[in-house]
Amino acid sequence: MRKYGKRILFFLLAAFFAVNIWVFMLGQNETLNIAEFEIGSDKIENPVTIVQLSDLHEKSFGKDNAGLFAAVRSVQPDLIVITGDIIYNSYTDSPNFPYMETLAKNCAQTAPSFFITGNHDRYHPQAVKEAFAKNGVTVLDGKVTSFNVGDTVLSIGGIDDPDIDPDSISGIDFNGRENFCLLLAHRPGAFEDYARAGADLVLAGHTHGGQVRLPWTKAIFYADGGFFPEYSDGLYTKDGAAMVISMGLGSSVIPFRLFARPEITVTRLLPAAAGS
Repeated sequence: MRKYGKRILFFLLAAFFAVNIWVFMLGQNETLNIAEFEIGSDKIENPVTIVQLSDLHEKSFGKDNAGLFAAVRSVQPDLIVITGDIIYNSYTDSPNFPYMETLAKNCAQTAPSFFITGNHDRYHPQAVKEAFAKNGVTVLDGKVTSFNVGDTVLSIGGIDDPDIDPDSISGIDFNGRENFCLLLAHRPGAFEDYARAGADLVLAGHTHGGQVRLPWTKAIFYADGGFFPEYSDGLYTKDGAAMVISMGLGSSVIPFRLFARPEITVTRLLPAAAGS
């Protein structure tokens, strides 16, 4: 009888730990974090709220990403930027058009939206761009466009991932930098080049914050950043420019996140006296 009692206790404890691990991992991968940053500039006349969605890799938070867009709408963004890596697997034979088109429609219906490619989009760049463009999202691939929010004028530039077009940055002309210059670039590693191109702020992704890391740390590793990379996630500054790196929303290679929760990144542009 004692032997059976020990077995029952063992299975109960194993089930207890299994359920708790499952609940913990569910929280790590299905619970959205909203990371918020403030950038002050004398080029900003009135506050501007930017929501950044990055590195979705076909991840969904509820049917048609209803959970994701409920959180996005709660922030009341003036614009949405999508900074690449929509496709889950670089080597997929056919992009997931229903996913991309639904995502694009949700973005466009929430706020004016802008899209750039990431490295996982490299085998189907035109198909990905078309899915967003035909559903109301502005695609930026070596282009700059003007966008007004109240009295504030933004010059928004975006570049293709270098695996798609290594010379995309050469098309960025911020025309004297009179307006606040926002650059969308999937990879953060070329921050110096982005600053030289005239960006006041760069919004990037790619790193996933390491995707799997230790608690209370930055990225330990990501593919082209190596071990203990210079750029992980959050706010960086260099040569008068700022860069915010989103940890993104989905996962790749390893199909889960650990201590790098899915993130909606919110950057608020403020008049210089109010910003940090």
